[in-house]
Amino acid sequence: ARLPPPCRATSQNPPDSDVKLRTQIIGSTVILTATLAAAMALIIGDLATEQVRRQIGLSLEDLAVQMADRMDQEMANRIAEVDVLSGLPVFSQIENPSIPRAAIDRFQEKLPIFSWVGITDRTGIVIAGTGGVLEGVSIGHRPVFQEGIAGGFVGDVHDAVMLAKLIPNPSGEPVKFVDISRPIVGTDGIPNGVFAAHLSWQWARSVERRLLLERGSEGSVGLYVVAADSTILLGPDRSVHGSKLNLLSTKDAAFGSKGWRIEKWPDGEDYLVGYAKADGEDVFKGLGWVVLARQPLLEAYAPVRQMVWQIAALGLIFTILGGVIGWIMTTRIVKPLNRMADAADALRANEAVGFPRIRGPHEIETVSHAIEDLIETLVAKQHEVETLSDKAKRDPLTGLSNRAALDEFLSRPRPRDRSYAVLAIDLDDFKSVNDRFGHDTGDRLLQVVAERLRGCVRSGDLLVRTGGDEFLVFLAMQKSDQDGPARRIAARVIRDLSEPYDVIRANDGGDQEAPDMTSIAASAGLACFPRDGETLEEIMK
Repeated sequence: ARLPPPCRATSQNPPDSDVKLRTQIIGSTVILTATLAAAMALIIGDLATEQVRRQIGLSLEDLAVQMADRMDQEMANRIAEVDVLSGLPVFSQIENPSIPRAAIDRFQEKLPIFSWVGITDRTGIVIAGTGGVLEGVSIGHRPVFQEGIAGGFVGDVHDAVMLAKLIPNPSGEPVKFVDISRPIVGTDGIPNGVFAAHLSWQWARSVERRLLLERGSEGSVGLYVVAADSTILLGPDRSVHGSKLNLLSTKDAAFGSKGWRIEKWPDGEDYLVGYAKADGEDVFKGLGWVVLARQPLLEAYAPVRQMVWQIAALGLIFTILGGVIGWIMTTRIVKPLNRMADAADALRANEAVGFPRIRGPHEIETVSHAIEDLIETLVAKQHEVETLSDKAKRDPLTGLSNRAALDEFLSRPRPRDRSYAVLAIDLDDFKSVNDRFGHDTGDRLLQVVAERLRGCVRSGDLLVRTGGDEFLVFLAMQKSDQDGPARRIAARVIRDLSEPYDVIRANDGGDQEAPDMTSIAASAGLACFPRDGETLEEIMK
């Protein structure tokens, strides 16, 4: 392709001053519109962010207070139920366990939130229990008995020690209980035993779900219950249960404060956090639980970001309208450049064989033609190099690989699960053919030998001519293979090379005479890598 002649300026070309003026007007309009839109979005965004932050913070604080109040109320109700039940005469009949056991089973059936209910004698031996579980077992060493018989006990959340494998657990989560116990007082006013109940911690999860459902906050807000020692008792992510959570919110709530703040959590993210303390209610004096209601800061600011984006979108519309004239004017330049870029990408990805002719302004066409010529030259040079490289690795007489190809093969890394059988082949009577029929006939015979060797080996094997009548065959094998396949190939090589050859020779006048039949012998040596040597060079020797 020839480069077009240089373009001469004519009166039709716009003056430089006109081009500069249009560029300045378009640029100024776009910059001014974009600046005003960005400033409006930032100012309104800051004002709205502060207002939204306060509203969501107060909402999270109220959610934490409600969760704490409901937990206190639930615990107070459960304690009151145990107080009433422990005073019923049916549970004081420890001499006939079947009577209290039936009453326990009915009670547990009506209130399944109690995972296990049982009564003990005055020594701590379980007399009757839910479903007969733990009957005859002593719990006298546990606080639920020791403090229960002394007047009453309410224990903090703990893992199930004795009941984990004895009671149903359809949720599959680790079993946790809140223990409640009261003394069973006889007619003489002396405690005869303890009425003990294990309240499943799942009740707290139920309270959480109901509360979030009522407020329509499922998925966006997470509720946490933290013990007095900062251990997480309840949270949306069960993997954090039992870990410590040391935050300013938990410390402030532990002292009876309630409120909200922005706080960084152990996962490195910022959250809006509302906090409150469960102080207890009526007979429940509280266990120091702290409730945290959190929402990711980015999620809380989502409405503000949406509003900012809407303002930015309006600004973008005005910016586009302000720059539409400039866009139209620059289309003639941008479109050809984009085509050039696409063509370059296609060449880089080997999806095109050449560079297309790009039509457009004179300067772009000039560059396009120059790139096209350069690519054609590079492609021609590459083909030339590949052709020369292939010729350098081929024996010109037989077309087999030569020593250069052998050296390249030996330099490649070897797969660990691959072994090779190497055949060294020699034509025993080849010299007599040269002496009898001449070197031209000997060359033709070597070409036939090469064809027969190709028919003996597989497509993935390497066949090399290393000398006048000497050849090497590298047979790829698995490490588990014996040399049986290689021996069979060697026997086929000796058999095929020993078959008679049609030898055509020229007389003194240069004419070809009728073909003669001649035979040569061949021998082959076999060695295996890595069985017979650590390198292929040793195997070849």
